[in-house]
Amino acid sequence: MGLNIRLHTFPTLETERLILRQLAATDAQDSFLFLSDEETMRYYDPAPMTQLEQAEKSIERHRRRFAQHEALRWGIILKGENRVIGNCGYSWDADNRNAALSYILSKHYWNKGIMTEALTAIIQFGFEHIHLHRIEAQVAYPNLASTRLLEKLGFQEEGRLRDRQYANNQFVDERIFGLINTNNVDG
Repeated sequence: MGLNIRLHTFPTLETERLILRQLAATDAQDSFLFLSDEETMRYYDPAPMTQLEQAEKSIERHRRRFAQHEALRWGIILKGENRVIGNCGYSWDADNRNAALSYILSKHYWNKGIMTEALTAIIQFGFEHIHLHRIEAQVAYPNLASTRLLEKLGFQEEGRLRDRQYANNQFVDERIFGLINTNNVDG
């Protein structure tokens, strides 16, 4: 069985505290607030956004990649609030049934278990509904919070790429983590 990536509608996921939904053009301002913040972005992108138009284009790119069956990118919303505080998702390699995980959360919501809750939901969705066999993530070596998050979710470190990423005005190693769907009966 290959990947079931021909989703007709974007999947909205709900957890105890969160709504994970498709990003909309109206989310650009909220997204720009954390995507332009240097501290939030320090390991995600060496160049934080400087213009609202960049957030608008990013959201449109995520919507286009979903329409082309290449990726899923959820906006993270706390229940009771209607604003995006982060996003998470993955792009996939359908031939090999694996996906590359990526995530970002506003620094104002760090250390509250929000990303653990969001990633648990999208990992479960990927394994159960898209039939992924493997999900992997790459983390800049100094990003210990992200390393702890992945380890808490069951990811195992599989290797290190030396001087792979430029972060905080220096080259840093990037660690590779993987999570295998052990309940996958057909692959």
